[in-house]
Amino acid sequence: MKKADWRWYATGPGHAVALTRGDHAGRLVVPANHSSAPASESPDSGQEPKYYGAHAIYSDDGGRSWHLGFVEDSYEGVRNANESTAAQLPDGRLYFNARNQKGSSPGNRLDAYSSDGGASLEGRGYVEQASLNDVPLVEGSVLQVGGEGGELLFSGPSVPDDRAAMALWSSADEGRTFRKALTLSTRKAGYSDLVQIDGEGVGVLYETGTRTAYETIEFRRVPLGSL
Repeated sequence: MKKADWRWYATGPGHAVALTRGDHAGRLVVPANHSSAPASESPDSGQEPKYYGAHAIYSDDGGRSWHLGFVEDSYEGVRNANESTAAQLPDGRLYFNARNQKGSSPGNRLDAYSSDGGASLEGRGYVEQASLNDVPLVEGSVLQVGGEGGELLFSGPSVPDDRAAMALWSSADEGRTFRKALTLSTRKAGYSDLVQIDGEGVGVLYETGTRTAYETIEFRRVPLGSL
């Protein structure tokens, strides 16, 4: 699954998704990211941010075998999809949200959709998500809340130029737009992950601290009614 010209390779770093609806119900989908080496004739060193990309791997047999799904490998320096996260929407499609690793496009978040279980991306692939412009350059997490009327949630720091103030955003239109719903803390904050605990609440696991974002890992239970 790792292409010959890929160097850095990582899954997540958040959770994977087990599909429960649609033609690919039962499939396991893991959002992942990589970096690529420049062409042999290129003057680039390979350290340029444009060589970052996102991809997915999937399994249809409970994890016994894995296949490479979509690959975002434009390497044009405008949208540099990196650490990615995924959720299955109520209509069965997959929603992907990724860190924009120093791309020249505005904002630090990109998103995309897949209607074939992560094998490919719809339309132009990853595009800018302007309603998450308060999020700095960092990993984030998404979660589709189950149950009737459940919204799509995003977690991440909420200071554009600093990893601080972990917050939750909510989307009622399947990720087209997000609104900031709750700030958990004003302290430093880094990576995060989301989980649905039950029908009344979600959990947020995140890095945090007073002087840096990496002093401790905290778990917060958030009632859905507070969002």
